[in-house]
Amino acid sequence: MILVFGGTTEGKQVAKILDELQSPYYYSTKTKVAYTGKGTPIHGAMTREDIENFCHKHTITHIINASHPFAVQLHQTIAALSLPIPLIRFNRKFAPRVIHPLVTYVDSFEEAIAHFKTKNYHSLLALSGVQTIEKLKTYWRNYTTWFRILDRDTSRVIAHQANFPEKNLLYGYPQTKDEEIELFNKLTPDVILTKESGSNGKLDQKIAAAQAVEIPIVILKKPKLSNRYLCIDTTTKLINIVS
Repeated sequence: MILVFGGTTEGKQVAKILDELQSPYYYSTKTKVAYTGKGTPIHGAMTREDIENFCHKHTITHIINASHPFAVQLHQTIAALSLPIPLIRFNRKFAPRVIHPLVTYVDSFEEAIAHFKTKNYHSLLALSGVQTIEKLKTYWRNYTTWFRILDRDTSRVIAHQANFPEKNLLYGYPQTKDEEIELFNKLTPDVILTKESGSNGKLDQKIAAAQAVEIPIVILKKPKLSNRYLCIDTTTKLINIVS
């Protein structure tokens, strides 16, 4: 039995492969999501102890972490497991980092905020997700900020709990370059913030759109992973491991 941590495009890819291989698995997500695979869906946050007990109870032979690149707590929790089974990280594709005067990469939200202040940016379009509203609170309390978040109740609750102004919430997913250009031109922020989310997060389109309208874009680097993970990024490698 395999335990998959999904909720992403990569998670769906893994589920499809396991379905084709007729390998039994559990598909775990933090919140309940629409799921059509052949595995057994489960949801809810899990501690290290929860995962270890689950693995013992259900005789888990492999863990496949296909969660979001910025699910840092989950990555760390899985890496800390004291289980004698493979910990597989199924990664999305990441393009080489862009070297351009308008593009800046940072290691943390604190570094991003410090950069905004150094450059005297007084307005921000954040494409970094609803979970980052709280992390950027010291900035948006003082300067005009828009957040693009998913159009769902859980996201609205998080924004409301942070007391973020509802009028500055934008709803939707990453768009094509031309659609992003339209949004950037409409708002004309001093700076744009996003995450190094790879091809599935349409990072290339965001960068290209920012360059086209000549607005600086700051990119939060993807977190580093523990060397306990066996990192792969192709379906062929995954099949070789689990079949």
